[in-house]
Amino acid sequence: MCGRYSLTISGEELAEIFGVNKIEFSPRYNIAPGQEVPVISYIDDKKHLSMMRWGLVPSWADKVSIGYKMINARAETIDQKPSFRQSFFKRRCLIPADGYYEWEKKGKEKFPSRITLPNSVAFAFAGIWEYWEKGDIKLYTCSIITTEASESVKHIHHRMPVVLQEEMQEVWLQSNSKEQFKCLLTSYSGEIDAYRVSQKVNSAVNDEPVCIEPVN
Repeated sequence: MCGRYSLTISGEELAEIFGVNKIEFSPRYNIAPGQEVPVISYIDDKKHLSMMRWGLVPSWADKVSIGYKMINARAETIDQKPSFRQSFFKRRCLIPADGYYEWEKKGKEKFPSRITLPNSVAFAFAGIWEYWEKGDIKLYTCSIITTEASESVKHIHHRMPVVLQEEMQEVWLQSNSKEQFKCLLTSYSGEIDAYRVSQKVNSAVNDEPVCIEPVN
């Protein structure tokens, strides 16, 4: 799964890296479910960066709280689950990040690690989004798609987010062929770095540079 991640760049850098509009965004070191996150999608045939709440709320849902149970969608079943199916076919998105956290179990304890690409460059998770409205409340929400972990990080956790390499991103956003875009939902095949971090990331209250610093 993916329950925490980081994006430690500015809105200007986001716009430059992904070729999208500029938004107000400050570096985040411990992004948690239920928070607003930058999301790239196509609106009126134009690639657009906007803020959405992390935790998908289907359009038919009665309560917003369902989103906390739907922060991740499994790649293997996303086209079968009623909660995710329509978004998968019609509302795919990119969720920028520069690292994510996973907890390795050792006995009764769990130890957090930060997992990044080399040099901690920004990349994109494969995601889906949804629009929900009830009364005066209008929400755009999203979910991160997960798959089996790559061999290099499987010892930390058996699942990982789907990381889309640059050449895959436009296909994911725009393709009309299920066969073409579903085949992108695989374990990341490139180089991955992982290192142990502070237990401070256990609490979403802590959102500061110390969260991404390595510890022994």
